[in-house]
Amino acid sequence: MRRLLAAGTIVLVIGLVCSLAYGQESSSNDNWQFSLAPMYLWAVSISGDQTVKGIDVDLDVPFSDVFNYLNGALIFHFEGLKQRRWGFWVDFNWIRLNPSQGTPLGDIDINFTQILTELTGFYRWNVGAHNFDALGGLRYSRMKLDLDFPGPLLSVDQSKGWVDPFVGARWLWQMSERWTLILRGDIGGFGVGSDFTWNVVGLVDFKPWKHVSLFGGYRALYQDYEDGSGANEFKYDATMQGPILGLNITW
Repeated sequence: MRRLLAAGTIVLVIGLVCSLAYGQESSSNDNWQFSLAPMYLWAVSISGDQTVKGIDVDLDVPFSDVFNYLNGALIFHFEGLKQRRWGFWVDFNWIRLNPSQGTPLGDIDINFTQILTELTGFYRWNVGAHNFDALGGLRYSRMKLDLDFPGPLLSVDQSKGWVDPFVGARWLWQMSERWTLILRGDIGGFGVGSDFTWNVVGLVDFKPWKHVSLFGGYRALYQDYEDGSGANEFKYDATMQGPILGLNITW
């Protein structure tokens, strides 16, 4: 956790330096606008099922236990907007959990590692205090699951990566000079990667300073992915959800 906090501090300092360096330039030339949310918190819980090399596992990690099981996390969001019309964002989420599952023979130790990376493009329409974004992109998912069985039983591990195309929309309502409501939804997979996936996000952003704002809300992401069969079957059918808190730097 110390390394994680140190990394977050470094990213935050870089973001603040960029904000100061480009603040005056952006005021005279708004061709590009950027924002960075370094090390925001997604306090995720996971509910669903997973199959690793043909072995079914209940992957249930409640929000109340997430910090007990958390071994590491790295999350950031970077966004750019050109001429207030065309934009993109990159969102990266790496998380490692170490829950356990009870059996008559003893507890199964589960090491769960997941990477989620989004590359998204969007086009914006502005109607007064409302911005509407039509968006589309790719979400790369990679999961690794290690199962350590009790006693003399063998350990099992398997990793899998896939890409989901998705389409959706985002609504930003600037309720006042400092307060903004942000709602986003998308669907994807379409059998290219996952059979089906959906994602919803709701945020409230408060901007007490010119280049820095604070945001909080909730996110839920569902994925239904399956590959292989028999002893090589890999399946992930689960929902990740939880509150979001973070700091956003703009320039």
